[in-house]
Amino acid sequence: MWSKRLLFVAKSAVVLAASALASVSGAANAQTVTITALYRLDKDSSFEQGCFPPCECPVMLGAPVTGTFLLTPSGYDGLYNTYAVTRVNLRVPFNSADMIVTGSGSYKVGGEVALLRELALELQLGGAQVGHFDSGLVPVAAPLPDLKVTISTNHQYCFDSAFNINASPAPAPQLRLGLASTNEIVFSWPVSAAPFALEESSDLKATNWTTVTNAPTDIGEENQVMLTRPPGNRFYRLLPHGGAGGSE
Repeated sequence: MWSKRLLFVAKSAVVLAASALASVSGAANAQTVTITALYRLDKDSSFEQGCFPPCECPVMLGAPVTGTFLLTPSGYDGLYNTYAVTRVNLRVPFNSADMIVTGSGSYKVGGEVALLRELALELQLGGAQVGHFDSGLVPVAAPLPDLKVTISTNHQYCFDSAFNINASPAPAPQLRLGLASTNEIVFSWPVSAAPFALEESSDLKATNWTTVTNAPTDIGEENQVMLTRPPGNRFYRLLPHGGAGGSE
């Protein structure tokens, strides 16, 4: 289980509260991530292009891959927990330039007996035509929240392109709260490569949190949002931009 920091603004006091907003179940057929999570590729992720067995040819390119994507729960089909994979943004170094890889797709994990998973992505490599990359249904190599799987265009048969994905949730920036004046509060969090959205709710258990529409202002290495102090109680949190309560 991992947790995000919540800020609770009361009518007469400002209180910092911690709450677990995302959880993982390790049951064989019930692995889940409960809210949108920002994933970052670990250092052993890689890209390969060339000839795989049983074919033999002299071409085989390999390079490390870095980048991020969002994983958002999308439902349960009776057998698999399903997720939307969005905002895929990867970099593959080739010679003196980086190949930018973008796209989206889906992930599912579950099974009737054995625990299986499948990652399927539509990816555009360096501005080329979008291609379909798929792992097929294969045994789980690492339980959630970690994600370890190989996707390719031709199931790694003869000439193919493949991504060896090893990713884990990236820590969310710490949200801080201050009083700008008697009636104004200011939220701040470190600037990061991945965008985060500030959300609010009057009910901690609500599922329909509202994205704060005030645009963050960059001040030094921080994002800052200033708001009029709300009446009553209000909770605030950060989610990856495009999360369950935010806008894509």
